[in-house]
Amino acid sequence: MELRDDNIIIEAVLNGNKQAYADIVRRYQNKLYGLFRKMGASESDAEDLTQETLLKAYRKLASHNPVQSFAGWLYTIAVNLQKDGWRRKTAESPVQEEGCERETPESKLLQKELRSELDHLLEKLPEHYRLVLVLRYTNQLSHEEIASITGMSVRQVTNIVHRAKIRLRKMVEAKEGQRYDILESYKS
Repeated sequence: MELRDDNIIIEAVLNGNKQAYADIVRRYQNKLYGLFRKMGASESDAEDLTQETLLKAYRKLASHNPVQSFAGWLYTIAVNLQKDGWRRKTAESPVQEEGCERETPESKLLQKELRSELDHLLEKLPEHYRLVLVLRYTNQLSHEEIASITGMSVRQVTNIVHRAKIRLRKMVEAKEGQRYDILESYKS
């Protein structure tokens, strides 16, 4: 029987089925890795942070409150590890994500360039803006879950999402303006 619900898996682990935790690892490993990469960790640092997060969660599994979201609890551990200094230099390459089934080589290249550009712009945002945006849009957490993870109020999270999107939009517009200026200089 495949255990699907996090709380059922956690209960099985706490009742002695240590192998059931592999389901948790499979479910969250890539999401955690992606979170750390988007927050600027190198590939090896993201792998280390992912493993450390999953190990720490395993060790503290008995302290998880089943009424609360396991994902939120796990991301809280991840963010705290990152804040505690596990982070190193920012990575050069963006996270690779699965694409559409029928992509052309041109569309794949364009997506890769856009993803790289977005990652580059995200790196320029203040850390708390970047963290909230990654948790919201990459990990698709609610404002309430993000507030719980970061220790902010829901209102603060909502404001940061709004401000970060405005700042990103301005950065994109400025970048587009630079491109236009460069193109104009070649016309003369």
